[in-house]
Amino acid sequence: MIDPSGLAARARVRLREAADPRIARRARTYFKQDERVTFLGVATPGVREIEKGLFGEVKGVWKIDDAISFCDRLVTSPPMEEKNVGMFLLSRFRRSFDVGVLRTAKAWLAGNHCANWAATDALCGLILGPLLLGHPDLIPAVARWSISRNVWIRRASAVALVPLARRGAHLDTAYEVAASLFGDDEDLIHKATGWLLREAGRSDTRRLEAFLLACGPAVPRTAVRYAIERFPVVRRKRILTLTRATLPRRGIA
Repeated sequence: MIDPSGLAARARVRLREAADPRIARRARTYFKQDERVTFLGVATPGVREIEKGLFGEVKGVWKIDDAISFCDRLVTSPPMEEKNVGMFLLSRFRRSFDVGVLRTAKAWLAGNHCANWAATDALCGLILGPLLLGHPDLIPAVARWSISRNVWIRRASAVALVPLARRGAHLDTAYEVAASLFGDDEDLIHKATGWLLREAGRSDTRRLEAFLLACGPAVPRTAVRYAIERFPVVRRKRILTLTRATLPRRGIA
């Protein structure tokens, strides 16, 4: 049987064999100049194909602990493609996810191994979202991440709830987390908050509109714009106007 270390080594070899510097340069353009993100140059379909082949070598043999160990070896490596192969393979074991997966995922975030929006969002979409769908009792623990000092843990507190909000589930928690993040200084948190609100509004647009109007200027403008993207133009303009901070009127001398 191939152990996690051996399969991780194979993953690295196959990714480098498929690497294209042109793809790496193009992928880098989606990030700011000062963001520390590394690409080998393998497009997502290629990454998925490599992961599919690797999973075929251990399918029916590995257990969840093997998949976590494999993912840990790749998520903690700099290249985004390695992180994604690890998370793609681990996501196949979602039916076996438990609280141990939550602790491991938080450790990856706290250790800044997912220190960009793409890696954090992949972790949320592939690992944390499915975990919370299967274990809703863990939702309060993730919601408390919104007060973390680590920006990636804070972003995950919102993005991990997106799959639930999209289904109209646990909306009270989604709105509570969003409100707790309004005062955050980071724009990428404002974007994540708006994304969460937009998905929460899928099943009840009136609740979303009422929430935004009640919070008013406290909602960051970026979050408002993301939250109302699916609203009709006239409705969007109305909400943007009513949530805008008003400057105090100057007295007449």
